[in-house]
Amino acid sequence: MAVAVDFRRFEPADSRDDLLRKVKAAPAEHAEAILAAYEVLEKLHEKDVLSTVNGLLGAKDMVVDRLADVVSSAEMVNLLRLALLAGNLVKHINPDDLHDVLEEAAGKPPSFFEIVRRMISKDARRALGAFGAVLNIFGAALGRKNGPA
Repeated sequence: MAVAVDFRRFEPADSRDDLLRKVKAAPAEHAEAILAAYEVLEKLHEKDVLSTVNGLLGAKDMVVDRLADVVSSAEMVNLLRLALLAGNLVKHINPDDLHDVLEEAAGKPPSFFEIVRRMISKDARRALGAFGAVLNIFGAALGRKNGPA
């Protein structure tokens, strides 16, 4: 047997009346979200974040120019290169090995001969050599910064 279907009137999805109906119903349907958004806006206003953002938007060309100057400076390029080098080195360190070493360091101190044995290993010599070379680089940079000695 057939069941009666309620008659509903559908309007196109982009209808202006449909949009107005949704806007009028939104405060009731989304009251909690609207109140939370007002709280966020109030906190942003109290911390002067909104005025800062407004100022940045008003001075957009100047801000972009200054930011481009900073990013393209030799210091920033060197900093980014050094960060990439450090990140590349860190990705090869096994966190479990480092964790074990740090836990061991918190315990009983190793004997003098244990320290010497560790220091003459191939990996320790490689690290000490690299550390010495890095010290030379820093020393040369300090010499250039302070002028000829």
